[in-house]
Amino acid sequence: MSTSPTAGPETLPPDAVIMQLLFGKTMFFSITAVARLGIADHISETPRVVEDIARDTATHAPSLYRVLRLLVSVGVFREGPPRHFALNPAAQLLQSGHSRSLRDMAVMFADPWVLRSYARLDQCLRTGTDGVTLEFGKHVFDLFHDIPDQAANFHRAMTSFSSGSSAAVLEVADFSRFRRLADCGGGHGMLLSRILEKFTSLHGVLFDLPEVLSGAPAAGHFRNSEGRVDFESGSFFERVPEGCDAYIMKHIIHDWDDERAGQILRSIHAAMGATKGRVILLEGVIQPGNAPDFGKIMDIEMLAFPGGRERTADEFRALFKKAGFELTSITPTHSPVSVVEARKP
Repeated sequence: MSTSPTAGPETLPPDAVIMQLLFGKTMFFSITAVARLGIADHISETPRVVEDIARDTATHAPSLYRVLRLLVSVGVFREGPPRHFALNPAAQLLQSGHSRSLRDMAVMFADPWVLRSYARLDQCLRTGTDGVTLEFGKHVFDLFHDIPDQAANFHRAMTSFSSGSSAAVLEVADFSRFRRLADCGGGHGMLLSRILEKFTSLHGVLFDLPEVLSGAPAAGHFRNSEGRVDFESGSFFERVPEGCDAYIMKHIIHDWDDERAGQILRSIHAAMGATKGRVILLEGVIQPGNAPDFGKIMDIEMLAFPGGRERTADEFRALFKKAGFELTSITPTHSPVSVVEARKP
């Protein structure tokens, strides 16, 4: 039977469909291993023989060849002449210095806390509890206090992911209509800094937990917008910065169930006071029907460890309504993220 990884399910017999999905782990672990070892940083667009790559990366040449051969077959790297490998556009994203690098994301996905949480997925289905809580007895953001090195990998992954999606958002979103924008759960400030660089009359507030916010100055994202950004620490379940006419959150609401997500939105509602402000969520929006949808993949990611969920347009509308907001628009981007906006009536 054919089990070509590039063949669509409609062209494969049923047993090949299942086997292809089951053996997806070989692609996953091959990509994450290559990322963790920094292999792509030692390859260029000019083909290199695998023995030289192995020498420079302290790896076993025959084993490295087998992994690179597999990745070439699914569109990552290219081979030619035989046993010589070069970068292609997909492989470039595994380089550390690429402007849209996904290397940090690949490294994080293979960290022990992620793998152990996914191993509990069958129990997630039985109980409705997320995999981290089942495996470690606490929420993922509490677990990070116990595993600082892996937590650092997570934050680097989120920052690098923000780089690509931020550009996509800025192509469609107009922030010139706002005076002061708070980025709640904004991490080290990648997203907010990009917004402030483009909209030079805007002032920003970066808001996150103290232990996260402490890393923002070292990240150096605000070199081009000094004097127009404030830093506030705290928990968005309790409060968010006041005096803002817009609040933005990127991949925050999907981390939480409806009760906790609603609590965050109510914190924003209270902080607005009499201001008829806006809430802008940068989130995936699950499309209706059974067609392949990245949001459906991310939804299982949320089930495995944050305990949150991806949402449809109707689910966002209902979530906003319960918190006192009205959904006004959903604007797709060329990335998996959409700009979901609501107003305070």
